[in-house]
Amino acid sequence: MKIKKEGIYIYLIIFFSLIFSLFVWDKINLKFVDPEVIGIYSENNYHSFNDILRYLIFILLPSLSYLISKLYFDKDFFAKIKLYLLQGEKNDDNQHHHKISIIIFFTIIIIFLLNFFSIEFPNHKIDTYHDGQRLSSAYQSYIDNSLWSKSFVTVGIFYETLSSKFIWQIFDHISIGLARYSEIIYILLLKILLVCFVYNLLHFVKLNSFYRNIFFIFNALVANQLTDYNLATVDLITFREIPIVISALLFILILRFSDNKIYLIIISTMSILSMLWGIDRGLVCNILILIILTYFFLKKDYSNFLFLISSILVSWSIFFIYDRNEFFYFFENTSLIYSYMNYIHGIIHPIPFSDDPNSGRATKTIILILLCLMISLKIIFKKETVFNNNLKKSLLFLSFICVLSYIYALGRSDGSHIKHTFGFPLLTISLFFSYYVCFLLGRKNIKTIKIISLLIIVPFVFYNISINIKNLNNFEKRFNNFIYQSDDFFLSEEEKKFIKETKLIANQYECIQLFSNDAAFNYLLRKKSCTKYYFVWSATPNKVQQKFINELSSAKLIIKGGEKSKWELPLEKKLNLVNKYIDQNYKKKISISQWQIFFRNKS
Repeated sequence: MKIKKEGIYIYLIIFFSLIFSLFVWDKINLKFVDPEVIGIYSENNYHSFNDILRYLIFILLPSLSYLISKLYFDKDFFAKIKLYLLQGEKNDDNQHHHKISIIIFFTIIIIFLLNFFSIEFPNHKIDTYHDGQRLSSAYQSYIDNSLWSKSFVTVGIFYETLSSKFIWQIFDHISIGLARYSEIIYILLLKILLVCFVYNLLHFVKLNSFYRNIFFIFNALVANQLTDYNLATVDLITFREIPIVISALLFILILRFSDNKIYLIIISTMSILSMLWGIDRGLVCNILILIILTYFFLKKDYSNFLFLISSILVSWSIFFIYDRNEFFYFFENTSLIYSYMNYIHGIIHPIPFSDDPNSGRATKTIILILLCLMISLKIIFKKETVFNNNLKKSLLFLSFICVLSYIYALGRSDGSHIKHTFGFPLLTISLFFSYYVCFLLGRKNIKTIKIISLLIIVPFVFYNISINIKNLNNFEKRFNNFIYQSDDFFLSEEEKKFIKETKLIANQYECIQLFSNDAAFNYLLRKKSCTKYYFVWSATPNKVQQKFINELSSAKLIIKGGEKSKWELPLEKKLNLVNKYIDQNYKKKISISQWQIFFRNKS
């Protein structure tokens, strides 16, 4: 009875802490300090840390309340933490089990590959803003081999520049089709990495052979559903999460092979590689590495602790030595983005359980994130007969990923960015409950239940993955048609008209400058940007605008206008200093549909 009363008290404490977190959400309002960036935050005198602080209180207060309650009621609190969280446990090395799992693993991978080679290629029209961000940056680097020195990188050098550039170089051909093909390759890689993650968890599960494989197949298929090859839709997990999934996989491998330094070396390289991939994912990845370092320190595993730190320093040193000049540009670029990005494109996060736009989606996501964290904390105190110690650590690590990944949605709280953060919590919950169900069913080991499990799984496989035999047989022909497809195919009639007429003018100049959110125009016109600010949206801070103006001396032709330049706030307002400079030094000569071409005044 005592235990039941304690449990009731703990749940009541958690419940009231959650209610309090919701109550104070909109009461947290830091004093606005003008960052000299015009955006939605500045228009509303809204501090960029408000959403971060609100979210952290919402997540941490119930979690800390639970831990403090357990500390109060459970005299063995620290002993259990040390036993279940800091100590290892022998993993399942049953060769018979793993032979079957290996066969299933490779079968799934083969099915994934067959599905990949049979998909319809993404033939939708380009988004000259988002697609243009990558196309124009890649083209700039393709013609002059520059990186941050000639591009103000908003997301990450690999995402924006190198991914498209590399595939163009491999095929010795520049096209939108090839750039898109690189994206679907990364989606395939993401799917495979997620399956590898689930497979390696099998070494920590306490299930018999049948339910082990049911657990594996089910969660592999759940992972597959989190992303697809339709680039026009919003996925629950995007290929931008590849460094995060790699880090999660490496953490499991570190737990499995604690004496093998190779995995520490690999994860140390992720410190810099993730930053090159994308600086938002790089931030999360480096926090995850810090968590691993903390784990080693608390475990008093000073050997691995020092080795990992040393390896990280070596990986950063290699980058510095390889290209010192670009390193400093990278550092300056990244510092500016970290300092100002939320003010540049921030959207105020909706209040949970309100009628704010996207409140339902946001509420669902943060509740699920909190649930993942609470469950992972709760199972720490479960007997090791249910959850292997290493499984507890892995699920807790995955829950940390859920918590950290919501940072992307806090930076820009629209529907699509919030949806991108739902995938990890969904996978985590799937792992929690499918494991527990399989564990309970495995204890009974009734033949009828096994048959029912198969009857559920088999249709799920066919629903989950489709293979178009006709497309599979015609892959080579379809592939060549796609990558050599004219860029005009991906443009609207209005865009085609503008590019055709503007090319005749732009060909007379060495470079062109955009003052438009149609960032693809540099690529489509096959003209490099006169400044590093081809992606004008991100050049909003006054400090950056001054740099922008300083580089405009070589710009003889400027393209303005377009519907996308009116998003949220007009570019003329967001980049008021640059706009004033253009008005004083350039004159409009030509209008083509939505866009205007300005020429520098003759001195």
